[in-house]
Amino acid sequence: MPTAPTRVRYLIVLVAMLAAVLLYLERVCVSVAEVYIREDLRIGKMEMDAAFGAFFIAYALAQVPSGWLSQRYGPRAMMTLYMIGWSVFGVFIALAQDFWTLFAARFLLGLSQAGAYPTAALMVKRWVPDRSRGLASGVVAFGGRFGGAGANWLTGILIVAFVPFSTPATITQADVLNSTLFGVHALDSTPGPLSSVRGAIRERLIESDPTSDQMAGMAVSGGPLRMFAMSPEQIAVAANDQVRAPWSMGEGATDGVQLANDGRAIRKKPPGERTEQESERLSRLVIEKAFPGAIRQLHVEGWRPTLFLYGLLGILVGGLFWVIARDWPRNHPWANAGEVALIESGQSQTSQQAGTDAIPWRELIASRNQWMFSANNFFANVGWVFLISLMPRFLDERFHVPVDQRGLMTTVPLFLASFGLIAGGWYTDRISRTLGKRWGRAIPMGAFRIPCAVALALTPWLPSAWAVVAALTVMSICQDFGIPAVWAFAQDTGGRQAGAVLGWGNMWGNFGAGIAILLTGTVAERLGWDAAMLTIAGAFALCSLTGILTNAAEPLFRDEVASPGERPA
Repeated sequence: MPTAPTRVRYLIVLVAMLAAVLLYLERVCVSVAEVYIREDLRIGKMEMDAAFGAFFIAYALAQVPSGWLSQRYGPRAMMTLYMIGWSVFGVFIALAQDFWTLFAARFLLGLSQAGAYPTAALMVKRWVPDRSRGLASGVVAFGGRFGGAGANWLTGILIVAFVPFSTPATITQADVLNSTLFGVHALDSTPGPLSSVRGAIRERLIESDPTSDQMAGMAVSGGPLRMFAMSPEQIAVAANDQVRAPWSMGEGATDGVQLANDGRAIRKKPPGERTEQESERLSRLVIEKAFPGAIRQLHVEGWRPTLFLYGLLGILVGGLFWVIARDWPRNHPWANAGEVALIESGQSQTSQQAGTDAIPWRELIASRNQWMFSANNFFANVGWVFLISLMPRFLDERFHVPVDQRGLMTTVPLFLASFGLIAGGWYTDRISRTLGKRWGRAIPMGAFRIPCAVALALTPWLPSAWAVVAALTVMSICQDFGIPAVWAFAQDTGGRQAGAVLGWGNMWGNFGAGIAILLTGTVAERLGWDAAMLTIAGAFALCSLTGILTNAAEPLFRDEVASPGERPA
């Protein structure tokens, strides 16, 4: 009696998905930590955007070569090398001391992560029958989105958790980032929960220099605002008086101030039940909210250990991948002959070839179809990269959302979109069997990106942070619904060079991501976030058009044919 086929192929897809989880965990965590990195390294937004962009430019440049290397030397060895590499460079980010070390670490992270998805696509191509390729690709991509969603949520929690209550809450001179900006906030008498905090510190600053009338006599209207210049030492003394002393405002006056989890937990306690350290921590957190950008935040201390932890985790998963994965089903000691026969009988001949030829630059450059594929990736990433890079900054600047809530809000679109990947994989396989691969891939890559443009175009008129998150969730789900079709397009058209083709598309996609971070950040800085969101909406409209124009039934190499049973386009 024949032995039933083993199910090692499912384990291979699972471990590839786990690699994708770590890929995005390491990639995305920096966006939530961004404000703390900037304060710790004392760099500006444009420098931070350049560091963000460095990752995507390096990622783009290495896409095709790294995909080819996986075909040449095998996906098992190369994926393990890539995983350990990006984990080590993630630790390098945690060790950064200035802009240039941060820039270099992000660039190296991009180089080491570039081969991950082309390698995973190659492994899926070798281990999964052609009829299930879209679904398997969706499962692997699901891991990436799940990791990205988890990175935002987990990073926000860990950054706060890694700053224990024993950490001194007092403000040092080194914590004063901008004396002039501190003065601007001190002069702000706008009514609100934080006005009493600013007022109390303003009075202490005046008392510290009673001969100066620059504050007491300054004119807010009817003439230019006269600013006073206080030293970091004076600012630290006045602020620490507020940290240590009972508040001058009444109990509950700061209930409207949005605080991270540690601050919210302390505020729930009656004042008489708070320890001295808790009271000082709460005072410090409120002062930081009253003087944004002028005082180094206490939670800055948490971003480095968080990134260290992710790096160590990635090294462990890299070792696990090496133990479980093999380049071919026939080489795996756990896969029996029945499973090998099941896999190979359901694949085209090119799926079983090693594909060690040189990178097909000539064919890629000469193919209009591949250029449409590349443009689709370019414009999709212009829109999508906002979620994993600038969305936390947007929520902070537009809605003043605290770090752990920013982590949660940026998690929601990525987490729910991950299920769109599974649905998109099932859908592209299903309609490809009825409409053919031409439309079975083009519809998810094109038509399903139209709602992305609409959702983004509506965000300037939405009144709350959660309403914007809902719109971005619609965008993210529709965007990710098309991702399995993108992978399948590369596998369908690439044949023996599927890794190189996916690398080619990803290369242009990540050039789009690198450009988009700088473009979106600049537009937001000069014209506001509404203009930035409309710019992203326009990119998705172009993404939809280019997706419709792709043809997955057109192989890159003329000597290769479509899979058996493929309906003509």
